[in-house]
Amino acid sequence: MQLVASAQRKDSVAEKISKNEIELVYNHYIQDGNHSAVTGGTGTEKLTVYGPSLRYNRAFGKNAIGFTAGTDVVSSASVDKIDFVSSASRVDNRSYLNANYQRSWHDWTLVLGGAASIESDYFSLGGKAGVLKENKEKLTDYSLVFQLYRDDLRWGRLNADEGYKPVRLIYPEELRNRDWFDTYKRNSYNLKAAVNFAVDQRNRVGVAGELSLQEGLLATPFHRVYFNNDSVTVEQLPSQRWKGGLALKWNRFASGRIILKNTINLYKDSWNIESISFENETVVKLDKKFSLIPGLRFYIQNGSPYFERYKQQVPGARYYTSDFDLSAFNSFNAGIGFRYSPYAPVWKQWLFSSVLFKYSYYNRNDGLSAHILTASFRFE
Repeated sequence: MQLVASAQRKDSVAEKISKNEIELVYNHYIQDGNHSAVTGGTGTEKLTVYGPSLRYNRAFGKNAIGFTAGTDVVSSASVDKIDFVSSASRVDNRSYLNANYQRSWHDWTLVLGGAASIESDYFSLGGKAGVLKENKEKLTDYSLVFQLYRDDLRWGRLNADEGYKPVRLIYPEELRNRDWFDTYKRNSYNLKAAVNFAVDQRNRVGVAGELSLQEGLLATPFHRVYFNNDSVTVEQLPSQRWKGGLALKWNRFASGRIILKNTINLYKDSWNIESISFENETVVKLDKKFSLIPGLRFYIQNGSPYFERYKQQVPGARYYTSDFDLSAFNSFNAGIGFRYSPYAPVWKQWLFSSVLFKYSYYNRNDGLSAHILTASFRFE
């Protein structure tokens, strides 16, 4: 199961932090659709995610540290269908922790980080290392970051009956007569590079590239695939996947009150998926404390040749999936945010710096839709 608005991993390479900063965030995600990969590309995709998190940053001298900890509580009717049970929903949890360290020398900054994530059928450890370079006028910056993630996809860590130990991959109930995969590991390697520079006093542009390699178990063991002869099997996908991405950014200070943030993203991978997206976020400063933040994103993707709909796969193929995330689709995401920045004293030297409320609506032309609500409270 993949979440459309699943949380993306954030790099703190170019983030400017105050001496101490605490941010409390709550995300609420509600999804509906009728193409669940758990049941072969048909059936309910309803789920709700409750996602509180805490972020802390501290800068001291030429050093800075940061931590992010959070949990996602997922209530999903579709995942119940792994065992075809009759309950209305199934609850799962994912907890994660990210840590970062930065050290600055003149115009250079070294970034190191680690990450861990755990849920019932997933455990991941990751690390990153990178550098940031600014010119003396601080009008241009360059960054290069390498990330590594090692994942274990066995089930059992959050189950008392299994002694809280990973024991096996989880297959659909009627397909547990054999082991479909000879590995339970997945490795990911990401290399990111970016440059941002000021064109003039009102315009700033940037170019970012990313190259990724995934290897190991890339199929989801509990995703069913139904062939056109009514037989059923588990999803099979290549054990290697190359990904390439290019982002073009343009920020324009249209006036003293309006900032336009525009991004074009291009993507291609070795599974023959290509995509392009167009995104705009506009910050409208109503006064010194209040800002309105509308946003809009359009996304277009072609499909992988491994994808076919429910009961459309032909027996004998080497790779096959009915996961609509790998199909051809178009989508849009429209949202509005409101930020209040009072910088008001709350306790000793701590300031209540800002509060952000944001709502966005996601819609895909295959019928998938989602509502995403975010609340953020920041103290410095």
